[in-house]
Amino acid sequence: MDFSASQRTAHAEEYACAKIRLNPAFHTLAKASQATERAAYLEEARRAEVGCHFHFWQSATRLKSNGTLVPRGSTAIFDHILRILVSEHTSREEFDENVKLLRDKFPRIDGWLSWWLRPTFASMIFPSQSLVDRAISNQVPSTSNAAEHQHSLLHHAVGTDHDLIPGIQKLFLHVQELERQFSAIKGMSLGFTNYKIIYCPQIYRWSLRSCSSTPIPTTKTAGIQ
Repeated sequence: MDFSASQRTAHAEEYACAKIRLNPAFHTLAKASQATERAAYLEEARRAEVGCHFHFWQSATRLKSNGTLVPRGSTAIFDHILRILVSEHTSREEFDENVKLLRDKFPRIDGWLSWWLRPTFASMIFPSQSLVDRAISNQVPSTSNAAEHQHSLLHHAVGTDHDLIPGIQKLFLHVQELERQFSAIKGMSLGFTNYKIIYCPQIYRWSLRSCSSTPIPTTKTAGIQ
């Protein structure tokens, strides 16, 4: 997820609601006990937040575009230190040492660095500071950008602020359109070659398959170096 308070709050609320729905005995508890349980679910969700690396590096890139904050000749060392901070192999001691190095070499970015070092955000992006079990965090995509882009396309296709039933109908029509597009390209022959586009569900990607016994040329077999 990104680091906005609204998205983090929505994630925690959805998690708490899901846990409550899965616990039939929840509504038999006293109001005070319900509030305590719900607060525990919210905290549990916050301790499992994994941040989007794309957003972090995008923020760093914007910072580097300002030569007064990160001098042009020092961008390589700046990137190197940041890679150490986000590495899963960095210990807490190494993290602290490199934070100090970053402050010493780039004193004008202190506000930016202090924001990322807030415990909530640091846990989301820096493995050495994370509260999330490593086995779990390794299963989470390192960026949410693809999903956010899909959300943008979805809003563009069906619009927003629909009532429930019209919204479901528009989503259904959108899914049907995607299925038609998928079916149209699946197994399609390319007019200018002797190959077909094949979808490989095992690896979730498209590839070319020859319609004859002729192998697909590579840069090496084609004499291109």
